[in-house]
Amino acid sequence: MKPTRSYLSPWIWAVYAVLLAISIPWYWPQEVGTIVLGMPLWAAVSVLGSAAMSVFTAWLFLKRWPDEEDDQA
Repeated sequence: MKPTRSYLSPWIWAVYAVLLAISIPWYWPQEVGTIVLGMPLWAAVSVLGSAAMSVFTAWLFLKRWPDEEDDQA
């Protein structure tokens, strides 16, 4: 029987898809002129989405990635 790879489960891919959809500003109307921290709102949301994706990836590496001991079992 093949070992399951919990670090590649479907919910992880779903989280990446949501974060990617947030990070790419294709859905913003052109009229939005709100400025946040000196950037247009769409740029601030894109930066925050990219940062969230980086934090999620770091969390996966720290908590869910298999150790060497897991490979030998």
